[in-house]
Amino acid sequence: MPCDESHAPDSPEGVWRGQGEGDEMGPVKIRPEELAALVRSRQRLNTLVFWAGSIGLSAVAAAFLYNVYSAGQPWIRFGQAWAFGVLAFVFATEFERGAGRIHPGESCVRFLERQHDERGRGYLRIRRRLPLLLPSIAASWLGGGPAIVARARGLDPSSRLFRFCAGPWPFLLTGAALVCVWWAFGLAAGKANRDRDEIRRAVALE
Repeated sequence: MPCDESHAPDSPEGVWRGQGEGDEMGPVKIRPEELAALVRSRQRLNTLVFWAGSIGLSAVAAAFLYNVYSAGQPWIRFGQAWAFGVLAFVFATEFERGAGRIHPGESCVRFLERQHDERGRGYLRIRRRLPLLLPSIAASWLGGGPAIVARARGLDPSSRLFRFCAGPWPFLLTGAALVCVWWAFGLAAGKANRDRDEIRRAVALE
């Protein structure tokens, strides 16, 4: 990996050492070994996120697919099938690149900047796709999904919890949760952009 070639003239560390020695460019603000450690840490995190996300989304998608075949109410089957399609779309578009790795010849700084850029854009893409879940939520509401689940779990139809499940509250809460997730992805995208800017400031030449 280019970041590990600490004494090669054309390696990032070699270039940085030359920059740190100065002329008109001035010193750098982060050591090359720290930069290489950041790259290794980011690649390990990318691998962990890739596999955890793949397993998690696959499990959730399998649950939706099971509900498509097991649910007897047409609206619920439609809603579960729609949610499965949305998850499959997100999985196919967000995980097709695999775990982020440094490209041959790519500098450590460029890799970290690219990772933060891609992370921010990915959060915004997912945020834009969250409204695609609204038809699934509406279909489940029309099919009385929470009431069916409550009945299957043996709740007394006269109980307060059953009436809560049979009313609009579960779907209002689901909608509110979706808004919170939409907002959280926006915050995460902003954090990714700040991380990118922090890397640029850390290596900026005075």
